[in-house]
Amino acid sequence: MFEENLIIQTPNVYIDEPGIIKQVPLILNKYGYIQAAILTDNNVLSAVSDYVPDHFFEEYPTWLFQGNCTFHEIERLTDAITGSDALVALGGGQLLDTAKCVADNLHIALINVPTLPSNCACITTKSIVYSEQHEMIANVRHKQSVQMVLVDPRIQLEAPYEYILSGIGDTLAKWYEIRRRLTTEKNNSVISNLARHFIETCRDEMLKVTGIKNLTDQELRNLIDTIFLVAASVDGWAGLDGRSVAAHNFYNAYIKVYSQHTRTHGEIVAVGILVQLAIENEWQDLQKLTPYYKQIGLPLTVDELGLSDNIADLTQIALEMAKKDNIRMQSIFPDITTDVILKALKFVETLNVKN
Repeated sequence: MFEENLIIQTPNVYIDEPGIIKQVPLILNKYGYIQAAILTDNNVLSAVSDYVPDHFFEEYPTWLFQGNCTFHEIERLTDAITGSDALVALGGGQLLDTAKCVADNLHIALINVPTLPSNCACITTKSIVYSEQHEMIANVRHKQSVQMVLVDPRIQLEAPYEYILSGIGDTLAKWYEIRRRLTTEKNNSVISNLARHFIETCRDEMLKVTGIKNLTDQELRNLIDTIFLVAASVDGWAGLDGRSVAAHNFYNAYIKVYSQHTRTHGEIVAVGILVQLAIENEWQDLQKLTPYYKQIGLPLTVDELGLSDNIADLTQIALEMAKKDNIRMQSIFPDITTDVILKALKFVETLNVKN
């Protein structure tokens, strides 16, 4: 199938520059868009008030996102946003995932303005769609690339700290998951080598961060550009080899089993990285990551995710991850058992004690 060799470069334009959102009207005019619509939410409206042009939301038709990327929300907005040739989306991951679906449905250009450095959703050509019960139900691939991503680093620095941690955890997972697919055995391919360089950069740039408030302007921009542009490029260049493995599968199983979760996506994925390393018996990597997690504030154990020695929930998570139709897990860990995963979960629970 051609999908195995499909390379998608996105976005067409990426700008990381203080004050860039003030220039959105000029940018729309430069690229010939005359009927732009805006998608945002109430929280973002107040958060970006100092960063957008005066009367910005009054001058363009503005639609408010209702909080979750669901097929119902995508359909609602697709029906509502009519007569537009561009969609400007300001918000976090689920809002931007929704915007990609809507722009794709309407065949219009998409300009994403991420307000949280929590993941690379502003750039990738896929959207994670959830049920009304907040369970992941679909991974939608889009026909078109994101036209433009505009990043003001000052907004990212003002984000709640847990969302910065989310971006770090989600980006760090690019290396620990995808290294199992982009193996050195594929080093005869220049494309695979390039994709592997991207995941190595994701690892190295995240591990440089020891304190957000101490970052220089350039270090902050390196962090943001890695979370957004470099991490998303993995998906574009690696193709099927860029699929996640255990860390994100742990996230999917966890939110399905434990509906009361309060941690961000990337914080949960960060624990999933440790689970994958325990499955692999990669003790040196575990020893390296444990003090790093503690230093920057990432959760180390399922106890910190609210499970608190709940063996029934841990077993159910292991069962979900070990399902035979779980292609992403089975392709790397064929015939993995519930017992192996449960053992890894229990080992990760001891990290906070051992280190």
